Amino acid sequence: MMKKHEMKEHELLAGGHRLAATTWGDVGNGQPTIVMMHGGLDCITTWKDLPQVLAEASGWPVLAYDRYGYGRSERLVGGREPSYRREEAGPVLGEVLRHFGIHKALMFGHSDGGAMSVLAAAAHPELVCGVLACSPTIAIDQFMVDAMTGARRAFEHEGLRDKLMRHHGDSTDAMFWGWYDPWASPQALQWDMSAELAAVRCPVSVLFGNDDEYGWRPSAISLFRHGLMPLEVTALPGVGHHPQQRARGETMDMLQRLLHRMNNTAPANDKG
Repeated sequence: MMKKHEMKEHELLAGGHRLAATTWGDVGNGQPTIVMMHGGLDCITTWKDLPQVLAEASGWPVLAYDRYGYGRSERLVGGREPSYRREEAGPVLGEVLRHFGIHKALMFGHSDGGAMSVLAAAAHPELVCGVLACSPTIAIDQFMVDAMTGARRAFEHEGLRDKLMRHHGDSTDAMFWGWYDPWASPQALQWDMSAELAAVRCPVSVLFGNDDEYGWRPSAISLFRHGLMPLEVTALPGVGHHPQQRARGETMDMLQRLLHRMNNTAPANDKG
């Protein structure tokens, strides 16, 4: 069993930058694969053992990669605009999938990466066959912009920088401000992905924590208002921004239901 989900480290070029990736199991050869997109302060290692757990629960191989500026990937130079989400979920992800020979992907994303997983389903309708998003920051409201000041305080005064350095090393400062600046600005309120939500057709499952410090209701409302896809949304009481770690059982149950829905919504001529 462990052989099947053997872990391997990789390096690739995508979006003009050197990225680090890790695979569990035999990714490529046209194999359907779970592709993980991490959040705004995260990377491969902050998923902890979740990729291995997903591989075992699904029987699918798993690919996780450090986006540009994160983890072991190339260090960020210059800042970011909110439009990086579309760039990462569109052309950059397309290059990553091509590099690994992935023709069918279930996107598993958290937070910023959860929003990007939904954008990926709109950008790559022929490749993405399902999305499981944990705490996706799909809609940005004043509450979330204000919550960014808490993250800044934690980074500057409460030990968050040291904690992040264990995962991002010398990239930590550029990484943090590259995430903070676009979403702490009043311009963040202009972020709108309703057109992409309306374009997604594959099944989407979304898991929120009721006590998410960045808020979740505007993102849920946006999904219901604009989404036309088969949709499951759950908000868990007593859980914050990391349901994939704090509520593993519910996360795995949602994955099984999503896999079942994907099988049942596949076109008759698609035996994959």
